[in-house]
This record gives sequence, structure tokens and C-alpha cells, in this order.
Amino acid sequence: MQFRTAIKWLHGLTTLTLLIIVAGFLYLNSSQSESPDILKRSSQVNENTWLYMTEQNGGGATVSLIYRYYLSPKIDGSDVEIAMKLSTQEPLIVGAGTITDIRVDENNKINVKYSGKVFSITDKTTQVVFQIPHTTGK
Repeated sequence: MQFRTAIKWLHGLTTLTLLIIVAGFLYLNSSQSESPDILKRSSQVNENTWLYMTEQNGGGATVSLIYRYYLSPKIDGSDVEIAMKLSTQEPLIVGAGTITDIRVDENNKINVKYSGKVFSITDKTTQVVFQIPHTTGK
């Protein structure tokens, strides 16, 4: 009789421990993904297109800053509202570098010069030409 009681008690304790671990894991993962990007810069590329740059610094001292660059029509609102609207769009470039120059040529192609580490480039643009200088890792 005592053996059955001990097994039931141990089973309940194990179940409660696993429940606490899973709940803690879900809580920690959901709170990290909620850190919003901060609008750092916006500039007009031509009469219809604006370049927006947001920064994500959710990783603390050990994780580099992540910049997202967006091409979009002008977005009105506060910096926080603009950053929230941009978060629903796909960024042009995500990386730890900077766009050093952006111009629209006579064929209405947008020429982008970027310097730094690239994490991703969108494949949804057809009128954008990227120039990323090659650097050797030393």
C-alpha cells in the first residue's frame, strides 16, 4: 500500500516539474521574440520610394546589432508606428553593415552599395541592383 502511494506521489511530482519546465521555456521564448525594432533612419530615395533602417538590439553585449533596410512608399506616423508597420514587410537587406549609397538610375533601377556582414537579401525585388564589396577574412 505504501509503495502505491509513493509511486502516485512521485508521478505527480514528476508531472508538476515537467509542467513548470515547459511553461518556463514557453514564457522565455515568447518574451525574447517580442522585442521590437527601433527606427534609426529614413531617407527619400526618389519621389516614390523611401529607405528605412531599423535596428534590433535584443541580444545584449554578446550579439551584434542587426539592421534591417526596407524600401517602401513614405510611411506616416511616429518612429514606433513606422517600425511596427515595417515589421509586417519583408526587408530588402538584413545584416550587421550599412548601406553606403543608394541611387535610382535612368532605367528606374535602384542601385544599392552595401558594406558589412549580410544575413539575408530579399529575392522579391526585380528593380534593385546590389553592389557588395568582397572582403577577405583575416
